[in-house]
Amino acid sequence: MTSQLSDDLKEEEEEDEESCDNPTEVKMSQIVMPCHCNHRQELSVGQLLKWMDSTACLSAERLAGSLCVTASMDDIHFEHTISMGQVVNLRAKVNRAFNTSMEVGIHVSCEDLYSDRHWRVCHAYATFVTQRTNTGQKVTLKPVVPQSQNEHMEYSVAAERRRVRMVHSDIIKELLASGSVEQADSSAVCSGVAAEKTRVESVELVLPPHANHQVNTFGGQIMAWMVNVATIAARWKRQFNIK
Repeated sequence: MTSQLSDDLKEEEEEDEESCDNPTEVKMSQIVMPCHCNHRQELSVGQLLKWMDSTACLSAERLAGSLCVTASMDDIHFEHTISMGQVVNLRAKVNRAFNTSMEVGIHVSCEDLYSDRHWRVCHAYATFVTQRTNTGQKVTLKPVVPQSQNEHMEYSVAAERRRVRMVHSDIIKELLASGSVEQADSSAVCSGVAAEKTRVESVELVLPPHANHQVNTFGGQIMAWMVNVATIAARWKRQFNIK
């Protein structure tokens, strides 16, 4: 498994060498400290999402030359956990720009400084949009010019991913508006407890550590708060043995 992970990372590094002159690329490394960990001394997913969002935002703003905000982040599948003392390496670059929005690809890998092990953690896609200028004008993005074979592939697929996001959003809106969302299976409900008992609410005061360079709460921080309440709700589920 370790050998396979190393091979995968070598392939990614070779792709990096092909596109090292990409002006939107941002790289960041973070060592995992105790303040970044959960109760199991593993890197909190919320903290990782904050780092991913910050790295992607810098990439987006390099292209836009103006302030950008997180519009959405696609599904993420975390392949491995990260322990305290290990190093997280993040890399982000704009795959494609549209009118006022763009897709940013984010790669996350991890390394252990003492065993010289490297492995991939996740790969995500985030959508960022430009903010209007002080005069209320829209900031139109300049096109991204792919250089390497991998960048050409990401550029092409980005348009299809954008189409799928829009279709998915429309489908969900129609289901909610029509009230045709199916009720949960009655047998499953009877074998568990009321969903209300797993409900968790959190009220957060936005303080300076929660703000970004725009003096606003940023997407990564909001995702971190969401992870916190979801984790607590999941523990309630485990306590009641809900399947």
